[in-house]
Amino acid sequence: MRLFIVISLSFLGITGSPGCVHQMTIRTVQSGGSVTIPCSYSDPGKPDEDVRVIWGETDQEYCSSVTAEDTIISSSGNVTEKYEGRLYREKDPNRNRTEYIKITGLEPTDGPRFCCLLYDIQYGNVFKNSRLGTLLQFPGTEDITQLDEVMAVSREEGIIPCYYSKDISDITKVTWYFADRESHYCTHILIHEWSKARQYGRYSLVNFTQDISLHIHRLHVNNERSYCCVISTSTTRATLKSKQFTRLIVAEYQSSFNLPTNEISLQEGHSVTLTCSYTLPSDRYTERDVLRVNVYWRVGNVTGPYAYHPYQEMVHSTYRHRTSITEMTNLMINDVTKADNTSFHCFVVVKRCAGDYRYDDNIQYGGGTRLIIKEYFTEPSEPPQMSSFGQEALVLAAYVAIKFFIAVILVVLGCVYGRTKNTKRST
Repeated sequence: MRLFIVISLSFLGITGSPGCVHQMTIRTVQSGGSVTIPCSYSDPGKPDEDVRVIWGETDQEYCSSVTAEDTIISSSGNVTEKYEGRLYREKDPNRNRTEYIKITGLEPTDGPRFCCLLYDIQYGNVFKNSRLGTLLQFPGTEDITQLDEVMAVSREEGIIPCYYSKDISDITKVTWYFADRESHYCTHILIHEWSKARQYGRYSLVNFTQDISLHIHRLHVNNERSYCCVISTSTTRATLKSKQFTRLIVAEYQSSFNLPTNEISLQEGHSVTLTCSYTLPSDRYTERDVLRVNVYWRVGNVTGPYAYHPYQEMVHSTYRHRTSITEMTNLMINDVTKADNTSFHCFVVVKRCAGDYRYDDNIQYGGGTRLIIKEYFTEPSEPPQMSSFGQEALVLAAYVAIKFFIAVILVVLGCVYGRTKNTKRST
């Protein structure tokens, strides 16, 4: 009887599996451009060989609205006609249960919400989705955009970005709230409301109204929460809420962080790879519960600017498009310069499934590396040095020449002496 109930629930797309499916909430894109959308899932509670990832699109708010007609990549890998020739899928070479789709030639009619769905090939049904999927935002719409995740170290000055797609000078009021991680919405727990530039306790705006990002002064570990941004403008009557929130992950500061454990010397113009390591916490979670691993590299010290960040807009201009990640956490720096003669510090955030649409984040310090950059230089030119063999040959030649010269003189003297003697006899 129990087996019958489980099978029946599977056909209905209802299971008790605690697995999670994770996607980035929002991507800002351009018409005619391209986008890469990752999807990862934890232990699905089924054999891996019975699970396939399929993709769908919807104009609704949740991925649960996706029907068979909304499928854009089927379980057999077939791509719907709408995306044929411009949609590609690829598995992550470093992680199981992670794949990407890339869509080229983007059009405003695409999506706008793309959903990663887990399909059970044994029972022929979708049994898990990512709930919110990934929403594409095209230019011309009035939107607020936030990052899914930001990391920080306690004691530093933390910044949580908030971007407005229109003329930011039209903003008349900014309100920041704490967000609910499970409902994916702003709560009614107010941090503060700004209608002019001023600080409220440890909170302020970066530069009202030019930059409405939240500035948290002297960060504490207990600031590790989720945050959402709400604005009012002179052109809109209602407030505009962000469709996503930012999860702030805070590492407890330790003085040992600023003592790099590795040292690498190389010359300017070369490329280098810096290693970073992490371990899974030894608690109730396993590798199969891991959804995503995000890595952050900071320059100079553990609170310095970013040499690498999952979001390019957060990377310092010196390193933008010059750094990349290899083997999940290692940092590659191309064309090193004298400015790279400093230390680099790695932090790793491991996101794990804690239940249906619930996640745990664990942040670890992955180590530091000191780079020593040597300049190119040309050795001063020196007169060529003669080898010992050459010196011996020169001495021998001189010796032979001298003997030859002496022999010539002796012959000449002999001839003169002989001629003189003959002359005396004749007389």
